[in-house]
Amino acid sequence: MFLAVAVGISASVVTTRQGVNFKVSTREIPLYIKVSDFFHRHYQYRMLAREITQGLGSDPERALAVFEWTRRNIRRTPEGWPVADDHVLNIIIRGYGLNDQMADVFTTLSTYVGVPAFWRVQWFSTGQKSILSFARVEGRWVVFDVENGLAFRNKQGALASVQEIAADPCLVKLAAESVSCFAGFVPPRVPDVIRAEQQMPWPRLVYEVRQSIGVAPKENASP
Repeated sequence: MFLAVAVGISASVVTTRQGVNFKVSTREIPLYIKVSDFFHRHYQYRMLAREITQGLGSDPERALAVFEWTRRNIRRTPEGWPVADDHVLNIIIRGYGLNDQMADVFTTLSTYVGVPAFWRVQWFSTGQKSILSFARVEGRWVVFDVENGLAFRNKQGALASVQEIAADPCLVKLAAESVSCFAGFVPPRVPDVIRAEQQMPWPRLVYEVRQSIGVAPKENASP
């Protein structure tokens, strides 16, 4: 009886979505295929993250290794090529993406090496915006601009925290003279549920259970 129920559940139909050129389509697939794909992606992320950071022990070393790998391997989407919006693993396989997809690759792999990370569209008081990535390095949230290859540092040469940049918005010029001051920079609120962690089986299970019983995660937590 149990086996019959298990087979029935695994064969039930669920949906998956993919965006191409900003048009999202939905298709149906068996549940067991979706679960199998989920675990496949998880193990691929884990193996790649270990490979990138092999022999590296500190948070800054691991975060910077993932940052540099992302810069080398994920290029800007060539002009006229289709813009595909799907799983991070597919971005890695394709080898190209938009600026938010580059940030998605970096923050996912960084989280897999034990340095939790997320990205945000950051607006400044000048009306300009950037897609910035934030990684928790040795207890401090530090800032990266993956698309432009910028790892922001403080005057001592260490990775700059969000508090340091908020206190001195022109500190970012240490990364590149061409960078405008981050006028009006405000440290982002850190999500209670980091997107990349939902690629991992146990955090994803906890999240889904909490959703199913109506106990939604807090939207934000202090950085």
